[in-house]
Amino acid sequence: MKRLPTLVEGLDDILHGGLFEGGVYIFEGPPGVGKTTLANQIAYTLARRGGRTLYLTMLAESHARMLQHMEQQVFFDQQEVGSTVFYMSGYRELDSGGLHAVVELVQGELARHEATLLVIDGLVVDNLASTANDSVRQFVHELQSLVSVMACTCLVLTSGHSNVLSAEQTMVDGIFTFEDHGFHWRAERRVHVRKFRGSQILRGQHTFCISMQGLQFFPRMESLPLAGANARLGQGVVSSGHPAVDGVLHQPGFLSGSATALIGQTGSGKTSLGLAFATAGTPDAPALFLACTELGGDLRRLGGEVGVDVEQAQRAGALTIKSLGHEDESMDEMGHKLLRMVDELKVRRLVVDGLAGLADTLAFSERGYRFLGRLLHELRRREVTSVFTIDPDALAAAAGTPLAPGVAGWFDNVLEFASVPLGERRVDVRPLLITKVRGGRARQPAVDLYLSPPQPVSPTR
Repeated sequence: MKRLPTLVEGLDDILHGGLFEGGVYIFEGPPGVGKTTLANQIAYTLARRGGRTLYLTMLAESHARMLQHMEQQVFFDQQEVGSTVFYMSGYRELDSGGLHAVVELVQGELARHEATLLVIDGLVVDNLASTANDSVRQFVHELQSLVSVMACTCLVLTSGHSNVLSAEQTMVDGIFTFEDHGFHWRAERRVHVRKFRGSQILRGQHTFCISMQGLQFFPRMESLPLAGANARLGQGVVSSGHPAVDGVLHQPGFLSGSATALIGQTGSGKTSLGLAFATAGTPDAPALFLACTELGGDLRRLGGEVGVDVEQAQRAGALTIKSLGHEDESMDEMGHKLLRMVDELKVRRLVVDGLAGLADTLAFSERGYRFLGRLLHELRRREVTSVFTIDPDALAAAAGTPLAPGVAGWFDNVLEFASVPLGERRVDVRPLLITKVRGGRARQPAVDLYLSPPQPVSPTR
């Protein structure tokens, strides 16, 4: 069977290549979830490749209002309207002659426009609920036969999770369920491909977002093919960026491709040590620093306090600083954007400061453990040596659950700033525990880190 790639970011990855020519697919979900935008996005994408679309609206209102909204989308091209993308209404035919009249309308218009894509928008509405199941079944059968003969792919857009077509869902080639999932003040758009004939797909619920670019899909990280399942740590050694840490390790640094968890409370020195690691990058092996809360200016100032020149590393092309994400981004969205930046910038050193930024999503408490494992696998496969800073209190607040002991098991190296009673603390000195080192060992279990040169203290009067 011939594929029809949608060229919608992430969607063809979920479908392992796109839709199938001559197939009938149901897009179901509540109003406003993005079904109409997605159908138009596919239509105009196809138009740029020589495709032709018949867009049939089944609602009483004109499609002119819909086009007004589509004009704001980057993919929309007014020149294609009436040339390769044809809009018309089937409401009158449905109201006067029922589903059979709609089929006759579609048959004639498909032949006239030589369409390769048919969109039926708003078919399953309240006035159809009283339609006998036999007639609906006959309609679906005739529609399937028609698009198959004409080598045309059909999208049927329906509101809600209707039971009207429940018997007919076994007849169609695919069912896509869209939802706007909310929890307290957070919301996340998700799609679940409940049925897809012809090939394997990435199973599970996948998040997506709607922007001026149209819809972007972010396949569930754990569903990604386990490419490079035998990915191993490299033989090279990557400096931690801090002489004291390198000095206490049996090898002067971390194994290349390894992932390090840097655990500590607020103010313990995690960001400072992360900056030291990141600024040890070079233009040939650049670093990416993803900040959860700190701004670029603050990081440059902090770098100056601990003796690392952040600004110079940026000018040399050895370091890029980015924000970890926004509060309305899903976990998978942040994960895929992270990997995309790694690929585009050819990153070899990565600092995620801190893990709570990834955990502040709807899905983390349910999927966080497996998500993190797959993300670290993808980084290792790309030969990226990474450091993740973890504030247990911040992570617990973001994820809604304390740091699970098993999370540290995903990391090759675990370093933890010891908690020191207030009366015993020393200025600029942080005791660092070497809890775990993959592929080697520590010469001693702990080391005192001097995060900045000692400053003279004026006597207290």
